[in-house]
Amino acid sequence: MTTRSMTTGARAAVVTPGIAVVVALAVAGITLGPGLPGRVATHFGADGTADGWGSPWPFFWITAALALAAAVLAVTALRYRDRRTAAVLLLVANLLAAVLTVAWIAVAVVNQSDRPAFSWWWAVLITLVGIAVAAPPTIALVRAAPPVAARDVEPLVVAPEGRVAWRASVGSRWLAVVGVVALLVGVVATWATAVADAGTAVVTGVLLLVAGLAVLALARVEVTVDRRGLRLTSTWTRIPIMRVPLDRIESCGYEDVSPGQWGGWGYRISGRGIAYVARSGPGLVARLRGGGARMVTVADAERGAAALGALLAAAR
Repeated sequence: MTTRSMTTGARAAVVTPGIAVVVALAVAGITLGPGLPGRVATHFGADGTADGWGSPWPFFWITAALALAAAVLAVTALRYRDRRTAAVLLLVANLLAAVLTVAWIAVAVVNQSDRPAFSWWWAVLITLVGIAVAAPPTIALVRAAPPVAARDVEPLVVAPEGRVAWRASVGSRWLAVVGVVALLVGVVATWATAVADAGTAVVTGVLLLVAGLAVLALARVEVTVDRRGLRLTSTWTRIPIMRVPLDRIESCGYEDVSPGQWGGWGYRISGRGIAYVARSGPGLVARLRGGGARMVTVADAERGAAALGALLAAAR
């Protein structure tokens, strides 16, 4: 896979937004910081009134570190061979840095008043700035990425009375770690807040429990190709994750997958279709009638595609 050269304008679109965030935060810290008291309103209720207080500076330095990291990532992303994955990483980094930067500026501005209040339009501004900072680098990197090479394979040669089936397993340790952490945090949060009788916090804990279980269900899966089509099932929970009947599949093959090609890691829904991405490497691709595709990253993708091709040939 060869990389495409980027124009000066495209390079500027990748790097400039992150640098602008760093500069904006630095200017805000210099101009607004000296006027802030040691204890400011740091959290606001739904009506905009302050209901949490603390020092503004820990939040500032955390935001500064994230903004600098996003700016450095933008510079290094220009050298990434896998620009789609770089686009996904930079999208998250820029969005987080921009949102936190505008949030700190908002906190600093509203605390210039004796009665600080957080207006709804600050939330609108934070959202718009986040989109404005995150979108241009992402678009520039995706446009500069080379096309994804689709690879077809010869179907398995099967005797008329023969049967074809193929099975493999794949998973991600990182998904397992994230699922366990979310599950443990959810258990602790639910127990602690239930004891304190905090209704909203209990809901948050329960949501973390559900999220942890969902991620664990994706941490290890079984991929099956047989006369029923392509199926993906959670190894630990036996919950079906993906089912593609044979009569919906137009053709099949495999490709060298990077997470950015399908929008990131895990169970992804994008303009290309639906995918299970556990890692970079080969992925079994089933192209559907009417457009779209289903993809699963698996080490033995070429043999899986050959088995699926044999089934498609027999069905026709």
